Amino acid sequence: MRRLLLLLTFGPFLLPAYAGWVKFASGPFEVLTNANPRAARETLADLEQFRNALGGVIGEQDPATPEPVRIFIPDNAKGWSVSGALVRGRNFQALVIGGKTGISPETYRALARLFLESGGGLMPAAFERGLIEFFSTFKADGTHITAGAPPPKPDLDWARVHLLIVDPEYYGKLRVLLYNLRKGVAEDAAYRNAFGKTPAEVETAAKARLAAGNFQTTALSGRPLSPADFSERAVSEADARLARADLLQGPESAAEYRALLRESLKLAEANEGLGLLALRDGRKDEARKFFAAAMEAGTPSARCYIEYARLEPDDARAEQALLKAAGINPKLDEPFALLAERDTDPRKRIAHWQAAAERNPRNTAYWKALAESCLAANDFAGAAKAWTSGEQAATDAAVRREMHAGRLATDERRLDYEAAEKKRKADEEAAELDKLKAEARAEVHEIERKYNEGAAPQARPDAVPWWDAPKAPGTVTGTLRRVDCLGAQARISVETAEGKTVNLLVTEPDKVAINGAGEFTLACGAQKPRRVAVQYFPKANARLGTAGEVASIEIQ
Repeated sequence: MRRLLLLLTFGPFLLPAYAGWVKFASGPFEVLTNANPRAARETLADLEQFRNALGGVIGEQDPATPEPVRIFIPDNAKGWSVSGALVRGRNFQALVIGGKTGISPETYRALARLFLESGGGLMPAAFERGLIEFFSTFKADGTHITAGAPPPKPDLDWARVHLLIVDPEYYGKLRVLLYNLRKGVAEDAAYRNAFGKTPAEVETAAKARLAAGNFQTTALSGRPLSPADFSERAVSEADARLARADLLQGPESAAEYRALLRESLKLAEANEGLGLLALRDGRKDEARKFFAAAMEAGTPSARCYIEYARLEPDDARAEQALLKAAGINPKLDEPFALLAERDTDPRKRIAHWQAAAERNPRNTAYWKALAESCLAANDFAGAAKAWTSGEQAATDAAVRREMHAGRLATDERRLDYEAAEKKRKADEEAAELDKLKAEARAEVHEIERKYNEGAAPQARPDAVPWWDAPKAPGTVTGTLRRVDCLGAQARISVETAEGKTVNLLVTEPDKVAINGAGEFTLACGAQKPRRVAVQYFPKANARLGTAGEVASIEIQ
């Protein structure tokens, strides 16, 4: 009786029976049905053939999506929205397909767009539009794949792709072109690498094909699979109820989530679903509480942690939630973008924006934020690369111009920064040199003062003996009598204790090491008598009458 009352309370949403639902899965696809399982198997086989064919054309093996793609095939379409378009479920992308209608062109368009947007590289917008339209008429009959039938209104973008896939002269080479364009190769070089023709020549051929209107189909390679390859798995009543509620298409979903909570079923998922509904209606505080309850119940949904972090004012708790989300689903870009917005460490901000942009290279806002973060850290090479990637990603002409201007401005800022850094370093070196000179002058003046007062300067107790003068073999000790200036050189005369005069040549006065006490300068003329010990290199100079070249002078 209690169960009957619940059914009456929640109205038409709970009336369909949930018994008999089964699931088939392969790649990113999950097909749920309570209709004939054979139709579900065949649908999944067609979807896998579609995914394989698209990947083969664009040169991407095993295309994937950040979140699962769930396809519902209800036995009775009443109460289901069968539009063929993708809708965002709780933690998946969803499609509802009528059991008798099969996969519509709109469904194929939606899936082609999803796979292209989820891929690892960008391509020109014209090619993307053409590919989406080309694959909208995809047909699979087992492993026999047919493509190239014209859509209701063929245009040049479609005709260009049709030419490059269907025409034997170009077949198999489109992936080469797209690979080059995705890597930033110039358009002319990319076309020549792929086809040996210029872009203008290919464009002329595409226009001619469109004008002729004679569109042939072609066979594409299919995967060796059979509908029987997919294993059937039973879906519990609670999972079936949750799966439909997760489509989030109306108030019926909230009623089902609350019913599950009352029955203590799917606590994490139901709380997350209620949080998303509250968030959609602008009830942010209520949404945050539902997300917190889902996290407490151990939800495996990355989206729950992401949405909680958006609403959580505490940075530490928000960061913890975002890191958890990134761990659950590393393919998602949102956790890294939100981490970048909150982080104050310049290096971490750059790393987070880089991770977000790599996962979603079409988001020009990511590239702009990465470029600006690099500029703030004076990483001009990183900023220029980010601006360039943003320019390639932009489909809007105004955004493309903004990215291009940003790259040019970065080059100017780099030059200004390098000039300022060069000047700063030069100023620092000059200031350091002035400081050393001032200290040296102060030390000399202190020595002079103490000498003139008759007190020999005292050696510092912590001084470390230091000597880097060249070790000369000759030594003469005596009284310095005279210094004769000879241009850039000088000749000194030392009188020994025996009365002998020894003349020595000073070749480079500024390089002669002088130590000891007292003031000493090599002034020209007769000298104030003082005791010296001179080390010298024996090297006679008959013309100047010197016995060697001075290495050092020690004042005694």
